[in-house]
Amino acid sequence: MVIIAENINENARWDSFISFALKKKQGERYFHDAETQALFKILLSTAKERINTISKGQHYWRAQLGCDYEPACDFDGQIIDYNVIPYKTKQMKPLSDKASEGRINPKGIPCLYLASNEKTSISEVRPWVGSYVTVVQFEIIKELQIIDCSCGDINPINITVVDLDKLWKLKQPSEEEAITTIWRWIDKEFSEPIDRNDNTADYIPTQIIAELFKTNGFDGIKYKSLFNNGENLALFDINNAEQVNDGKVFQVTKVIVDYEQKKPFIFEKKGKSCIK
Repeated sequence: MVIIAENINENARWDSFISFALKKKQGERYFHDAETQALFKILLSTAKERINTISKGQHYWRAQLGCDYEPACDFDGQIIDYNVIPYKTKQMKPLSDKASEGRINPKGIPCLYLASNEKTSISEVRPWVGSYVTVVQFEIIKELQIIDCSCGDINPINITVVDLDKLWKLKQPSEEEAITTIWRWIDKEFSEPIDRNDNTADYIPTQIIAELFKTNGFDGIKYKSLFNNGENLALFDINNAEQVNDGKVFQVTKVIVDYEQKKPFIFEKKGKSCIK
C-alpha cells in the first residue's frame, strides 16, 4: 500500500537535499535529525505528483558485461573454436544474498536495474571497445507504482550548487520553487553516472531516499539515463519482472567520448572570490 503524507511544506528550503547529502556522505548514515525528517515529510507530501503506474506486460532491458562460451566442433567432433552465447537466465538477475552496492540499494539487498531500451542498457554497464555484453528483455508481471525521478527539466550534469546559490541570492525562492529545486537535485543525484571507483559513501543519500519510498509502499524508482536519452527503472522487488527471451550477445565496436574542462566552484562574497 502506498502511503502519502499530509501536505507539510512550510520548512522547505531549496538546499535541503544538498545539506542532507553532505551529512550522510560524512558519516550520519543512521541518524536522521529534525532537518532530515522535515525533508522526508516534504518528499512524501509532494510525491503524489511523481507517481507513475507501470502496466503489467511492459518490457524493459537489462545488460551485463560478458557472456558464456560453447565449443564449436568440426565434423569429427574436435573443438576448433568457441562461440559466444548469452549468460544463462539465472545470471541475469542479482543474487538475493550477494547483491553488490548500487545507486539504489546497499550491499546485500538486491534491486533489479532495468533500462527503457536495448542501447541504454548496454551503455549503462560502461563497456569499452571489444567488450562482449549480454542483453535480455524483462517483462513486468504486475501493475507497479513507482516514483518518477526523471522529469526534472534541468540537465543533471550541468546544474551546480553555485548556479543555484547565485540564482536564489538574486531572488528568494517561493515554496513551490524551493520544492521544485529539491526534486531536481534528487533527479540529478539518481541520474549521475556511476564510476566503478566511486566511494560507496556517495551512494548513501540516494539509497536512503530509495528506502524512504520503498517503506512507504512504492515499487521502484524511474530516473534518467545520461546515455541515449533513455530511462532507467530500479525495482525494489527483483521478482516483479521476469526474463522473457534467451538474450543476445553484442560486441561493442565504437565508443564516443565527449568532454569539457571543469572549473573550480567559486562563491562570491562582497565582490571577492573565496578562492585566493
